[in-house]
Amino acid sequence: MNAVTPISKDLDAYLTPTEVIDSENPSVLEYALKTAGSEKDDISKACALFAAARDGIVYDPHTPFYLRTHYQASNVLERKSGYCVSKACLLCALGRALGIPSRLGFADIRNHGASREMADSIHFFFSVLPKYQ
Repeated sequence: MNAVTPISKDLDAYLTPTEVIDSENPSVLEYALKTAGSEKDDISKACALFAAARDGIVYDPHTPFYLRTHYQASNVLERKSGYCVSKACLLCALGRALGIPSRLGFADIRNHGASREMADSIHFFFSVLPKYQ
C-alpha cells in the first residue's frame, strides 16, 4: 500500500520515494501512520513525525555514513539511531508516506560556541512544503 497521493505535477518530486527516502517501505509507512495517529491536518501530522524522530531516534554523530544504505529511512528506523543527515532522510520519508510534500535541506552551522570542526560543517534538515490546489 502506498499512501503517496500527488497533489500536482509541481510537487511530485517531493512526494516520490527514492532509494534513500524509501517512503513506500512497509515499516516506514506503518510507523508514519501509527505516529500521525488521529491527527487530521498535515502540520499536526508533521509535528508528530518530527517529535517521534527527535525523541525516538537516538542522535548519534558516530553513526556510519559511508554507504547509501546508512541513510536509507527504513534502515534508520530499524537502527533507531542516526545524526542530522540520516534523521532528515527518515523524516522526509515519513512525510512522503503520509502524502506530505517533503524535501531535504542543507545549511551552514553558525554557532560560535561550537567546536572548529562543527562550525565548519554542514547541517542537514527536512522541510515540509505547503500543498497548493
